[in-house]
Amino acid sequence: MAKLMYENRFILTRKLHKEYFRFCYRKMQKQTQLISGLLAVLSLAISGCLFLGLHFIPGAVIGLVLTLYFVFVIFFGYAFREWLQYRELQEQHGKAIVNLVRFHSDQVQVTVNKTKFAFKYSTIVRAYESEDLIILILGKKGMLEHGQPLYKNGFTDKPALEEFKQYINQRTEKEIF
Repeated sequence: MAKLMYENRFILTRKLHKEYFRFCYRKMQKQTQLISGLLAVLSLAISGCLFLGLHFIPGAVIGLVLTLYFVFVIFFGYAFREWLQYRELQEQHGKAIVNLVRFHSDQVQVTVNKTKFAFKYSTIVRAYESEDLIILILGKKGMLEHGQPLYKNGFTDKPALEEFKQYINQRTEKEIF
């Protein structure tokens, strides 16, 4: 077994999940907002044409309802998607989503309750830092941007954050931080 270098333990709370989601899914959020905006304008235009041009009130009402839906998606769809994903995680792992991330000399092992997986340092392509989290972004061809959250106060041996960042830069052979 490879040498254990660092260990990070934490419970993924809703607050931490919101931070993680904001950083990992922001590209998808912007695309969804743009498409929803275009669809809102289109459905409003069709609704106007149906009402003013053809006097078809049921079609115009449906168009207005669709417009309101797309406006909702622009402003609240992202938060709703985050809430749904957190609920899904709770269904899979239980109410307390316990994360244990072990940084060995050769790979990173992740345990989320009873689910385990590992990844190599070479898959880390960048990192984001929020108020409470460090998020290691893992990149593979054909994969949506996926991140591994680490709670800043969750390191068991309490390393200096700068020391940990240097270790990740060294292992990935990239300037991640």
